[in-house]
Amino acid sequence: MRCKAVLLMDHSASFISAKNKSLKVIVMFIAALMTFLVMTEGFSADAAAAKLSTPKMIAQINYGSDFTHPYNKQTNTIKVHWSKVKGASSYELYIKGGKYKSWKKYKTVKNTNCTVTGLQRTTSYQFRVKAVNGSAASAYSKTQTIKTARMDFNKAGWEAMCRIVYHEVGKMSGSEWDKPIVYVADCVANQYVAAKYTKNAMWRSYYARYNNVQDIIYKSGGFMSSAQLSRDGANYSNVSRRVKRAVFGAVYGKTHLNGIANDYNVYFWCNRSYKTNSSKIAYSFKIPWGYFNVWRTYWG
Repeated sequence: MRCKAVLLMDHSASFISAKNKSLKVIVMFIAALMTFLVMTEGFSADAAAAKLSTPKMIAQINYGSDFTHPYNKQTNTIKVHWSKVKGASSYELYIKGGKYKSWKKYKTVKNTNCTVTGLQRTTSYQFRVKAVNGSAASAYSKTQTIKTARMDFNKAGWEAMCRIVYHEVGKMSGSEWDKPIVYVADCVANQYVAAKYTKNAMWRSYYARYNNVQDIIYKSGGFMSSAQLSRDGANYSNVSRRVKRAVFGAVYGKTHLNGIANDYNVYFWCNRSYKTNSSKIAYSFKIPWGYFNVWRTYWG
């Protein structure tokens, strides 16, 4: 009996020992599995982050489009565009400028563009974006700077401004005409800006009856009618690129044509070749008709 009892005790000890070993193996397996899962999760996040390339900001379109500056909202709205990033579930757009004294996240969007509203007139803003997927995020894109306009205008208003500038000097060839083109563009934009936004007494009462810039140009009598411009061949399809660049500079407050600075005190365009003492005429140019291909500024 004693031998039998000893034998049973040996078997019990072996069973318990085997059981403990099995539990130990299971515990070690679970621990290893958890470690693997944690490591894999971190690796997956790192891999996802590595796969999210940096978005590229798409250049603004300066004129003839509402791609960047929506019509009739140019003073307070900018539409920002960037490239699509593979694997991104959303994009975070950041803004700086105006009331945003430092970088601030403006919005998270799923599309590759964002319309930014509530901006200040004639103010430069900086934008940057990053792609996001869960906890993973790309690097920031390069910074893009876009400026709001001095005035709001629709497609017809833009074309009207370009047509009148083209009619006055835009058809002339040669770089000597670039400065007059800039100043005529300034003149056209400044009158509208002074009347609508600064409420200048000289222009406010005169232009108060007109709702938009094209009516001022075509109907006020201060410029020319659409019919007269068409008769002289000043249709928008004929407007040269340099005229469009000059008008863009005038309405956005940017030097945009061959480094010629805009002058926002110009309210009259005059081609008289003699000096005048009128405070309303900021520049007077002699037009080179005939064989006298000479251009000069008399005063201003």
